[in-house]
Amino acid sequence: MWKVSNIISSYVVSVFNGQIEGVVSNILFNEKKHAKYLIISQNDEQFLVLDTANIFKLGDGAVIIKNSDCLNLMASKELEIKNCFSPINSIVVSLNGNFLGYVTDIELDEKFNILSFSSTNKNAVSLNEIINLSESVIITTHGVNNKPKLSRFKAKQQINNIQPKSDTRVVSALTEPDTILPNRTVTNYNFLINRKVSKNIVNFNGEIIIKENQIINSKVLDIARINGKIRELTKYSL
Repeated sequence: MWKVSNIISSYVVSVFNGQIEGVVSNILFNEKKHAKYLIISQNDEQFLVLDTANIFKLGDGAVIIKNSDCLNLMASKELEIKNCFSPINSIVVSLNGNFLGYVTDIELDEKFNILSFSSTNKNAVSLNEIINLSESVIITTHGVNNKPKLSRFKAKQQINNIQPKSDTRVVSALTEPDTILPNRTVTNYNFLINRKVSKNIVNFNGEIIIKENQIINSKVLDIARINGKIRELTKYSL
C-alpha cells in the first residue's frame, strides 16, 4: 500500500538515462478512483506527466521509470488530464451534514486505487463509505446506517448553461496563442501551516529548513517544496 504523502516530492529517476527527471508535485485521479497520472516538476516552470502504468518501481522517496519515453510534456496531455482531479484538501462531509475536516492524505493499493482518506479531524474514511467525490468535496455515509445509491439524488430536470465557458487563463499580449500552457497543477499543502514539527528538517546540504518544535509557516513551506522536503515535512508535522 502507498500513501499520497509518501509519493509527493519523490524523485523520478530514469534507469536508462541514469538521471533525475524531476520531482513529483501532484497526483491526479480519474472517475474510477484510480491514481492515473503523476505530475512531475522539472524546474518549477516545466511540468511533465507520468502515467502510473509506466512506473517500474515505487519506493520510499523515489519513483523509478525505465526511460524518458515514459514522460510527456503536460501541454501534450492536456486533453487526457482535463477530467482528472486531486482530492487533497477537499472537504469531507457526511450525509448527516457533519463536517469531518479536510483531506490530508490518501491511501492507495498496489494498483494505485483509492483505499481510504485521512482528514484533519483524524477521521479515516474508507472507500466503501464514499458516495461521491470530487476536487472540492468528499461525501461519505460515515455515521449513516444504510448507504443509499448516488442515483437516488439525481436531478429530474437538468438546467442547461447557455453561456459559453470562458477561458480564465491570462495571456500576455506578447505571447503567441500556440504557446499557451495549461494551468499549473500543484498540490496545496497549506494545511501544514501552523503545525509543529517533531524533528529538525534539513536540506541536502545539511542546512536547517525548520528546527524541532518550531511552527510551520508559508515561508518554510516554500523552502521545503523547493528542496523536495514536503513529504518529510508532512511526515513529521503534528
